[in-house]
Amino acid sequence: MTSTLEMPKDIENDAETFIKFESSKEHYKAEACIVWCYDARFADLYNDFILERGFSESKIDAVKGAGGAQALAGESGADRDVARSQIAKSIKLHHTERVILMVHMDCGGYGGSKAFNDDRQGEWDHHGAELRKATAFVQSEFPEIKEIECWLADFDGARRI
Repeated sequence: MTSTLEMPKDIENDAETFIKFESSKEHYKAEACIVWCYDARFADLYNDFILERGFSESKIDAVKGAGGAQALAGESGADRDVARSQIAKSIKLHHTERVILMVHMDCGGYGGSKAFNDDRQGEWDHHGAELRKATAFVQSEFPEIKEIECWLADFDGARRI
């Protein structure tokens, strides 16, 4: 049995089922592929980060997942495969030349700050090491990438490291 989804005749005037949006149909060159944690506590920072850096929101390829760049720093597995494949697609489809890697303090992917016994310096050092591992992985997998940036977010902002 085959069913057909019928489009409502007056869809644009039905506020419950339609959200008006206009976007360019033209393909774009991504200004960056950003690997960022999906923790909602940092959603506003993500948006501010894009604006502060002067990026166009419509020309960013976002790879969001638990732990952000953690997926690229760890051993091989499903999370790494997904993040790697999304970066590869960003490069292939949108000619990305810059990858931005982010992790944040009190990340549940790492067990939160409690996993570091609330030692902020220890947590900071750990995240810095994770970003270096993620950078090495991206460099080895994608030699065509011209720039890799590493950022550590905290509850007062983000710092490039």
